[in-house]
Amino acid sequence: MTKFNASIAAVSAALLLSGQAFAGSLQPAAGEAPFADTAPVLASNVQRAEVRADAARQLPAAGEMSAQAEPAEQPTTAVASRAQVRAETREALANGYHIATGENA
Repeated sequence: MTKFNASIAAVSAALLLSGQAFAGSLQPAAGEAPFADTAPVLASNVQRAEVRADAARQLPAAGEMSAQAEPAEQPTTAVASRAQVRAETREALANGYHIATGENA
């Protein structure tokens, strides 16, 4: 009987101490739904005819070379000549202006 009681005591102690291991977490695992902070899903107020009209106005691009580039900005005409710009740069460097170069720029 003592052997039987010892085995029952060992099994009950193991179950008692492992109770927290079997307890489930209150939060879902990563990537599982439902999330507590999700916004409620609302019905759309847009009618089907409005959606179709909007889709007809904004037809998707199809075929090769169908994308339209934005118009490029026109370059501004230079007021100063190249020699003047170089002279201004030399003056700035002589007065303490340093060009930011390297890893810490």
